[in-house]
Amino acid sequence: MPDLVLTGATRGIGHALALALAEKRDTRLVLVARDQQRLDDLVATIVARGGNAVAVPGDLGSLDGARALSEHLLGVVEEGATLVHNAGLWPSQRTLTADGLEAAFVVNHLGPLLMQRPLLQAGRLRRLLVVSAGLIALGRFDEERTPRGDDFSAMRTYANTKLCFAIAQRDLAERHPDLDVLVLHPGVVRTDLGARKGPIGWLLSLVKRAWESPEACAARLVRILDRPRWSPPGTARWLIEEDERPWPSNTRDEATVRAVRDATATLTTGSSPSPQTRAGT
Repeated sequence: MPDLVLTGATRGIGHALALALAEKRDTRLVLVARDQQRLDDLVATIVARGGNAVAVPGDLGSLDGARALSEHLLGVVEEGATLVHNAGLWPSQRTLTADGLEAAFVVNHLGPLLMQRPLLQAGRLRRLLVVSAGLIALGRFDEERTPRGDDFSAMRTYANTKLCFAIAQRDLAERHPDLDVLVLHPGVVRTDLGARKGPIGWLLSLVKRAWESPEACAARLVRILDRPRWSPPGTARWLIEEDERPWPSNTRDEATVRAVRDATATLTTGSSPSPQTRAGT
């Protein structure tokens, strides 16, 4: 029975996707989130529906937390697994982690890379799907300022961090042609991601009423997960909802790609990469 590892499983798209996959008897869901009680409740619901699920609590909000989560997963996940990167943070203000890094840069980029690295090295992963954002097209990465949020903007920082992770996963696909990698924009979905307080938050909540439900998005993701192959070996495709699109130009900009690789390698290993090294390995 293959495993499907789903991060951010207790809220929004992740929660809806976990429930949509509950009746797949041939898959064990490995559900990852910070809240143990929410995880336990979700696992109980899935089991009651005839599914198979286990809870793995963990936090991608710090480098040490991501490493600890990776070790926990290494003891749970079997070979041939699919990893769905769904957890994410859309910050409303600049916040630094215990590592001195901007919070979204860790949650959306460095943390997931550190989490997946031991699973890749142990040969546990067969497929890797990234729930990203169309806003990556607006991303601009500054190697000196972005990791610590010195260029913080509520909109741009989210785009920047999603851009970084997309670049890292494209590199990953190139280095691991046996791994099936896909990055996608899931649609404009009505979740609490990016929620704000005050008048702006109130207006946003009104706008969100017209957005797609998490359940509709989850149904789309199930269809995508059911595809026999997402991308040609050595590459990662970019989808807008279910349709393949050309990668945004900033994901292919040589200076941007090089800067993301260098910063990522330094922050996750403490050393600068060799010319052959790629982020995310």
